[in-house]
Amino acid sequence: MNIESVFAEVFGLKAEDVTDDIQYQSIEKWDSLNHLRFTSRLEEVFDIDLDMDDIIDMSSVARIKEILRENYGVPA
Repeated sequence: MNIESVFAEVFGLKAEDVTDDIQYQSIEKWDSLNHLRFTSRLEEVFDIDLDMDDIIDMSSVARIKEILRENYGVPA
């Protein structure tokens, strides 16, 4: 499973529709509650413990990939 697949699963999209330019709250389902569901799922899938500052900083798909790659070694 990759980052796009996790995003698609949580937010009800097709994985191929997940692009780097999707911004926080630019899709209806990306609200604060689902953001927490998403980050929890990332932790589960990639066996990581996200720092709260990183969770708050996840403002776009591109930024999520950057944070996960640089801080947790998750391939983007």
